[in-house]
Amino acid sequence: MTNQINPLKPKRIEALTREFHDELLVYDGEKHKAHCLNKTAAVVWLECRGDATVPEIAKKLEGYFHSSDDTLVRLSVAKLRKAGLLEKTEAVLDGRESLNRRDVLKRIRLMAVVALPLVTTMLVPLPAAAASCFPLLHTCSSGVQCCSGRCGLSGLRLVCLP
Repeated sequence: MTNQINPLKPKRIEALTREFHDELLVYDGEKHKAHCLNKTAAVVWLECRGDATVPEIAKKLEGYFHSSDDTLVRLSVAKLRKAGLLEKTEAVLDGRESLNRRDVLKRIRLMAVVALPLVTTMLVPLPAAAASCFPLLHTCSSGVQCCSGRCGLSGLRLVCLP
């Protein structure tokens, strides 16, 4: 049963975003994670500004989903919450957030499978780790591995040279 006193008003976290065709890349700088959202999840995430309830978001998105049923929005919110893309709140979804993909497809038979929300999460290395290179005299196989850009012979092995 929906909590009438404190209705769920999902609010997205502060994050950097980039659009790629029908997908949205969301980077959480605090946790160093990137999330790729398909169109359904992206539209729902963008609507989660903290001022609308799930049914209100579903009504706003009727043009995208061709249905005012809030099942897709609830599934999207559950996936976004699991990925850490929504701020934590006291309110919780009622029991319908536990729907699986099969249950959702039964409820929205006319919609294509591509409408189901998809959130893919990737761990992003810190800048220092992403740009790491081998120090002087470390074993190497090419110059691109070395901080100096030079890999050469020292005795019988290849090492990073100054």
